[in-house]
Amino acid sequence: MTRKEAKNELRELRYLDSRVRAIELEIERIEAIATKMTPSYNADRPSGNYRNKIEEALIKKEQYKGRLAKWMIRQLDYKTHCLNKIEQIEPASLRQFLILYYFDGMTIEKISEEIDRTPRWTYELFCTALDEYAKIL
Repeated sequence: MTRKEAKNELRELRYLDSRVRAIELEIERIEAIATKMTPSYNADRPSGNYRNKIEEALIKKEQYKGRLAKWMIRQLDYKTHCLNKIEQIEPASLRQFLILYYFDGMTIEKISEEIDRTPRWTYELFCTALDEYAKIL
């Protein structure tokens, strides 16, 4: 595996995180809309639009929850796969770069601040960590 292939494999972690977060935000949006709707309890009126809209919102929310569960399982499996490979990297200090970047969502600049090193030095060690990751089958 090359560095580029390793980077692409690990980049999938960020993609999965963004998909899960997008679905969570959509569920929150649906909940917000549903809670703003006021059902009609007037027996003289036929079942109104509000009731149908609330039911539709609840159905949609359940559909999104099902999608979320599938994406979360996929995300967890993939994270476990990648983390198992990262844990084999020696020295342990190189593992830190990949975990901070791909699992914690930090940038190279933020990592360099965290470890009190220059961004260039941090990037070089990050590339070394990717090279080590690429060696693991």
